[in-house]
Amino acid sequence: MVGQDVDTGIGWIKGFVNEYVFEDASGTYLVDASFSGSAKPIRRAFERAAADLSKVGTILLTHQHVDHIRGAAELERRSRAVVACHAADAPCVDGRVRPKMPMILRLFASVHPVPVKRELSDGDSVGPFRVVFAPGHTPGEVAFYLPERKVLFSGDSVVEKKGRLTLPAAGYASDIRQAVASLSILRKLDIELLLPGHGEPVRGDVPAKLDDLIARAPGEYLSRAKGG
Repeated sequence: MVGQDVDTGIGWIKGFVNEYVFEDASGTYLVDASFSGSAKPIRRAFERAAADLSKVGTILLTHQHVDHIRGAAELERRSRAVVACHAADAPCVDGRVRPKMPMILRLFASVHPVPVKRELSDGDSVGPFRVVFAPGHTPGEVAFYLPERKVLFSGDSVVEKKGRLTLPAAGYASDIRQAVASLSILRKLDIELLLPGHGEPVRGDVPAKLDDLIARAPGEYLSRAKGG
């Protein structure tokens, strides 16, 4: 298995940003594409597993932020995989629009545009995945759900920190109110394993952990939002 084995057919490439490799009979999928422009952590994970990067057929991007997409151009070049993301974020991924980034990211990273061959919408199917539109962190933030496996790849729609679910800092969100509202979308899903874009995988009592975050979020985020 490429990366750390977290469940059957699912490998975790651990880092500041998590990437995941999923394999089943329909093919090999990569969820998110590294902060590294050369995609070094992902390439090394494939090398350590003696796996061929060219077998990746689809690169699923949860959102447009540079820490999740910067390696996509290099990976697409090496694998010829189809790059897929939500239509609202696609212009920032493929270079038609300059993405808005927090200053700290602008100082240390540039975006490498990559062609988006498939623009996604809520409810779309990509192989075994169902696209779950959960905007707010970015206009086109999505999570990727495996309904038969009850596994959610959540990107930054919800992340993990010190054993609790949380949201990334409000300053990184395009609309923090919308990001908080999107938590209720995720809560409707039957989730047994949550694989976040940052932090550790969360297994067991995921609904209860989401309920806890939904209860905390207004005080932790909305009261500090501009105009709140």
